[in-house]
Amino acid sequence: MKYFLIIFFVILNSSCASLSTAYDGLRTAYDDLLNNNSNPETIEYEAVILPELSSKPILVEDINIQLIDSLDEKNNLNIPVELISYRPGPYTIGVGDKLLIYVYGETERLSAVVAFGKAINPIYEKYVRDDGTIFYPNAGVLNVDGKTVEEVRKDLTSKLSTVLKNPQIDVSITEYNSQKIIVSGVFESPGSYFIETVPKTLAQVVSSAKPFIATGGVTNQGDLTSLKLTRDGSIYDIDYEYLSRNSQLLNNIYLKNGDVIHLSDSSLLNVFVLGEAQEPKSIRLNRKSLPLSNVLGQAKGLDNAYSKNSSVYIFRPSDADSQPRIFRIDMTSPSGYLLADKFKVNSRDIVYIGTKNVTNWSRIFRQLVPITNVISSATSI
Repeated sequence: MKYFLIIFFVILNSSCASLSTAYDGLRTAYDDLLNNNSNPETIEYEAVILPELSSKPILVEDINIQLIDSLDEKNNLNIPVELISYRPGPYTIGVGDKLLIYVYGETERLSAVVAFGKAINPIYEKYVRDDGTIFYPNAGVLNVDGKTVEEVRKDLTSKLSTVLKNPQIDVSITEYNSQKIIVSGVFESPGSYFIETVPKTLAQVVSSAKPFIATGGVTNQGDLTSLKLTRDGSIYDIDYEYLSRNSQLLNNIYLKNGDVIHLSDSSLLNVFVLGEAQEPKSIRLNRKSLPLSNVLGQAKGLDNAYSKNSSVYIFRPSDADSQPRIFRIDMTSPSGYLLADKFKVNSRDIVYIGTKNVTNWSRIFRQLVPITNVISSATSI
């Protein structure tokens, strides 16, 4: 007997401890089969080999509440500790910043200006030069790069004390040019956002950049489910849409000099409903996932004349562990509809509704594999 199989027909034991345990059992059964050591009494699993998607057999997992809970647990959003724990220190002056220096008191000695017979205390505005210094009369050249406003004030007070009695000096920043955040992608106002004395949070900058672009009466939204924050060589993938609805964490992520925020367009946020639906279609998502019941509802439900309600498949090209998954749900009972309301369909998933009286898996997958190839190509482009 030839064992060059395209498809394994087996029954997935829903009580198996984990997917990895099930796969180990499948692998053992498969090895036994190839070595003519298979035992007809052994427990079987249902899986399919799709070389186009994976070199390993892909288990077909029946959707139940345990599976849904395990998927939800894996999808829990864990914001890296280093993003939440970062707290910026006092602003430090840098090249290009503009300082305003005001000296109170005996400033006439520092070339006071006379207007309408009254002495006006001079105000000096200085840009920090390329070498990180400024020049101030009677104080000379001061190195201010990397120093706080208070440190510069103390240095200047010390220098001017040789020519002034108890000088009172105020130093402030009137232009911030040395530290910036780069915002790129699908924003209405991309560009450079300068860091100032008051720290900026991720929520503030994204809101200021406006991730909704209205053109021709149509609002185009970036993919807020996958906002990229690049910091110190690391790229963080943040589900901004989910966090903005469910937590205050975005207000605790402070930005620092050199951060880059990138927002891709949302053109690839789609779920594909194929097979015997009333209205097979591509559904655009505005969030990470939607309940399966919602997706089926947008496709006008199953075509009762032709659909096989016990064979609704969800093909996931890549899960949280970058592995393809295949799920199946039986929609012939009320419990199926309740589970469909809890099972989350992700973007790029394919919902396939089987045809009545068709039991040949090879026919189903022959139809699906070319489609998944096309979708993968589109993603790569």
